Amino acid sequence: MESRITGKAYVLGDNIDTDQIIPAEYLSFNPAIPEERKFFGMYANSGVPMKQAGLPQGDVRFVRDNEYKSDYKIVIGGRILDVGRVASMRRWRWRRRGFSV
Repeated sequence: MESRITGKAYVLGDNIDTDQIIPAEYLSFNPAIPEERKFFGMYANSGVPMKQAGLPQGDVRFVRDNEYKSDYKIVIGGRILDVGRVASMRRWRWRRRGFSV
């Protein structure tokens, strides 16, 4: 059986690292507390340079202002996505948000 992933896709540029996916200043939120966990969604991809966010045109935010969830269900990375000092933690957070990693 063939698997198919469907949904609205968000395309990132090359060399996106973990510090851009969830910037360090937002890691103070506790994912075990639901009222704090929602902020990981609000700030997801907020450190990605705008010219590399929402390609092909760029300058497209992953999460709309004052929202906690993205309309996008698929994230497509360019070359080298999700590297850095805490990449495994970030992948866990992607999975918790419902993404396949």
